[in-house]
Amino acid sequence: MKGLLKETAYERLAAQDQTKLSDGEKKAMKLYEDNAKMSAVFTLGQKTSAGAMVLAQTVTDEYVHGKVNEAFATLDKEHQPRDVTSEVELEQALEKIPFGKANDYHTRFVEVMASYQFKMSEKDKLKIMVKKCTSPTYAVEICKQMVDPNGTFAKACSEIAEIQRLVHVTEPKKPNPKKEKEVSLLGKEQETKKGG
Repeated sequence: MKGLLKETAYERLAAQDQTKLSDGEKKAMKLYEDNAKMSAVFTLGQKTSAGAMVLAQTVTDEYVHGKVNEAFATLDKEHQPRDVTSEVELEQALEKIPFGKANDYHTRFVEVMASYQFKMSEKDKLKIMVKKCTSPTYAVEICKQMVDPNGTFAKACSEIAEIQRLVHVTEPKKPNPKKEKEVSLLGKEQETKKGG
């Protein structure tokens, strides 16, 4: 991390009169303190010890809290797929996202994109979206964004979300398979009582 103070430099600055420090020294101290906080958050926020182990590799005598940015870079390098197969997997994962409310679709789409190292053009994102769309009104909005040189996936989602708010669109309710089974079981019980 560029400008991250070593522990000895931080302690030297911390021992000085804080009112006499330059803005650069104050910023450097703040960066050191933020790195220490992020190290704690990074370590405690992990479901496994993998992140803590990666962070531990960045700890030295001079950087006792480690360097969070280096830990993130290492994890990013190890865990974000970059090969051609992963590109196909990304497209398949994006195509599996159901289209309901536009804002929810956008959120899910962005979450899936974040787990891969590929950049996708706005037009390609819109193509995936238009395939999911069953409403002619929404399709028109998506197509407008596709032909607009400045059109984006986010703008299309925003436009459709506005339409959905105006007409009070809600997520479709999913059938409860357990309820159907309970009803059919009840029917069997009543048949058994009548027949025998």
